[in-house]
Amino acid sequence: MFIKIGNKKIGKNYPVFIIAEAGINYNNNLRLAYKMVDNAVAAKADAIKFQTFVTEDIQLKNSTKPKYQRKIKNKTYFQILKENEPLFDDHARIAKYCKKKKIIFLSTAADKRSADFLEKIGVPAFKIGALDLSNHILLEYLAKKRKPLLISTGISTMKLVSSTVNLIKKHKMKNNLILLQTNSDYPSPNEDVNLRVIPEYKKKFNVLVGLSDHTQDHTACLGAVALGACVLEKHFTLNKKLPGVDQKISLEPHEFKELVEKVRLMEKSLGSNKKFVTKSEKENLSMRKKLVIKPSQKGTIITLDLLDAKRGNKEGILPIEENIEKILRRKLRKNILKEKQFSWDMI
Repeated sequence: MFIKIGNKKIGKNYPVFIIAEAGINYNNNLRLAYKMVDNAVAAKADAIKFQTFVTEDIQLKNSTKPKYQRKIKNKTYFQILKENEPLFDDHARIAKYCKKKKIIFLSTAADKRSADFLEKIGVPAFKIGALDLSNHILLEYLAKKRKPLLISTGISTMKLVSSTVNLIKKHKMKNNLILLQTNSDYPSPNEDVNLRVIPEYKKKFNVLVGLSDHTQDHTACLGAVALGACVLEKHFTLNKKLPGVDQKISLEPHEFKELVEKVRLMEKSLGSNKKFVTKSEKENLSMRKKLVIKPSQKGTIITLDLLDAKRGNKEGILPIEENIEKILRRKLRKNILKEKQFSWDMI
């Protein structure tokens, strides 16, 4: 099973789809946005993702400010979002620039107007933030557009996730769904990432699964890949010292490049589910202990106390039970003057 987003296939037998989450870190500055795209390409990310929203469509003016934004004084949550609200025209230009640079443009669709705009400019999939996991009004609207859905599952329970998966199944879009395990805190403590939910999602829902990671190192991403994640999303910035609420929790270009490199190495390290002697191990076969026999006379009946296991050469006989049973109680055909590696022509 795989899902295609742009020119990339996503699934068990394909490379992990890595998303550089630019979000609002470009501070509504097109020059910065283009530079972020260039750096995401250089880091070999598969996609760069922004956030598209109309503040009035997603927020009441007196809404409660979340914990990680309370340090911003003298501004309401509504005001903070309004100042960072992107221009649709800018996102159209960024999407066009991404196409030129051959990287997939994605954006979180936070409301219906934004979803319609993103559909109009040809976004290949819809990302849905954790805050809208339980917003079935928006999810139903997006499901009807028949594009792949990447849904973050932060601040939710398994019951809520199940309810959302059932909604997607109702619209016959389950084969276009990717669930992203998420801990919605910024930054997230590593102990709250709960990576074991990833295989549980796969088992329970039979869908593709990934991780939207808000921790400040690579550990969770690498663990997620080992547990079967086929998508990774990580916050990305040009400089953590830039103004903005998400800059400090984001990876700078050199850090993101390192993450991509480590993920690709982790993929190679996972190998397959078959156990075999690898190419590199074949040069070390002599390290395995082989059967040896102690000094004995011709005609001696072989007992276990005459046998031992020591390192010899790679052509020796392994001291496994089935080999030992073939040797015990047999007669030696020759004198053994000194301890040596056992061979079948001795019996």
